[in-house]
Amino acid sequence: MFQKIMSALSAMFVFTEEIARVLALGFTGKKNIIIFGPAGHGKSEMVKSVVDGLGMDAEAFYQFFGEGMDESRLFGGLNFRKLEEEKILEYYPEKSFLNHRVAVFEELFDAPASVLLALKDVLTAKELRNGSQRFKMRTEIIICLTNKEPNEISDLGPAAHALIERFPLQLNLKWKDYSAKSYLSMFEKVARRLDGPALNGFKAVLAEILASATSQGNFVSPRTAVHAFQVCQASAMMRGAKEVEKQDLTDLRFLPGLEGLAETIQKDLDAAMERATAEQKLTIAEEKLATVLAELNGTATPIKALQVAKKLVAFQDEIASLKVTDGLADRRKRLRDSAGENITKAQKLALDNTRF
Repeated sequence: MFQKIMSALSAMFVFTEEIARVLALGFTGKKNIIIFGPAGHGKSEMVKSVVDGLGMDAEAFYQFFGEGMDESRLFGGLNFRKLEEEKILEYYPEKSFLNHRVAVFEELFDAPASVLLALKDVLTAKELRNGSQRFKMRTEIIICLTNKEPNEISDLGPAAHALIERFPLQLNLKWKDYSAKSYLSMFEKVARRLDGPALNGFKAVLAEILASATSQGNFVSPRTAVHAFQVCQASAMMRGAKEVEKQDLTDLRFLPGLEGLAETIQKDLDAAMERATAEQKLTIAEEKLATVLAELNGTATPIKALQVAKKLVAFQDEIASLKVTDGLADRRKRLRDSAGENITKAQKLALDNTRF
């Protein structure tokens, strides 16, 4: 189950292991789930892709709990004929979530307390009990998607708190961090499925700009980041270009949190491009070091060990002269230190082999 869900999610999304795990547990154990967290992380899209990927779309029921939500809507609508002719209040539960194996509730906790209490009673009894009307609940799993955190929900009152207890699995869906690397990981995946001008090296520059905005308190959600990607493409398309250039990034000022970009665009872009270039050089250096270390591990003769040591000395000198931004200084130091340690190792290996 976990592998099926991971496969469904990884095609379109990044950082999916946690949500894949909790959904696998929910579907396997038939346990209700609350997935909460900041808006713009694709909660709805992820769950929909999993439901479809598991071939359960026909068995799924989607309900939005917004303004005007009441018990009638929750349980399939009011039977007006029964009400008018017999003065009996009954619903159409066969048209509600109760008649589906999977239910997805959007912003459940925006509903009035009376609705939450009615839902709690149904989940407890596993059936709708409305006077003489009975309807057995077919629902095996309910997935609640909300921007509210569980402690906020509990504060809504006893009805909400009691309902939360019927959702034993909970996940705060957010990224581990909102660094340039995280945004770039998403862009690499997005670029494969979006048509339009290529960003090429400007993907890294855009990632740097968004990470900088977020670190300064102007949070850029993954959804807004995708919009930013598409805005750059649209700007290039308006110029009739096939690739995004620096000038296309100025239109990012129309996105929330990036309004001030127009005033500092040149400075921000230059800084982002400098960081992106340094990041690329460090990545190349890391790959180069890995190749040399692999060569060292396969060394069988003193001469070969000394040759590798010489390469590591040259690499260490090369890294020492590599210009990086402040945020990458520690990463450069780790490379230099690793080269130094392995120079000693190679020299010792050559000496030990010479003795024999």
